[in-house]
Amino acid sequence: GVVSGQRLSYHRTIPDITLRLFTYLVPLLLLTSCQKYAADKLPEERLHFGNSGGFTGEIREYILLLNNGRILFNNQSTGELEKIGNMNKEGLLALKAGLANIDFTAAQNKPANRNTLLALHSGGKTQNLQWSGPKNAPSEAASHYFQQLMANVRVLREAKTGKDKT
Repeated sequence: GVVSGQRLSYHRTIPDITLRLFTYLVPLLLLTSCQKYAADKLPEERLHFGNSGGFTGEIREYILLLNNGRILFNNQSTGELEKIGNMNKEGLLALKAGLANIDFTAAQNKPANRNTLLALHSGGKTQNLQWSGPKNAPSEAASHYFQQLMANVRVLREAKTGKDKT
């Protein structure tokens, strides 16, 4: 037993402390690296873009999170948001700057067989821009911007499939 007046002391060894830290940090790191997004819990500042229509009426929607450059694919068949990848900081800054050149109040084309969509969610508002076909974009800036977004998606998808093969 303990003699009265004697203090108990706990001597922690370095490996014990390291093991304890490891036990807490690893699950935390796994949770943050595998972060799943739900459609109703997305960050407020984001840009939705994609195509819809055609023979099948398929919707291909991507979401760019403006706070961190992550691009997600809204998989309509599973209802899940799939991570495509992260844009680099320079690319994200360039796309954010390019948003200033898009006139979301431009005349909207009526939906047709194939449609293109840009939807900016920012400051509690949503601004939509939709057009049918590449030649009917409301402005050269909107058309070019959409092409840049899709080029980023292609690069990230190729990088992802390259990683999956190794």
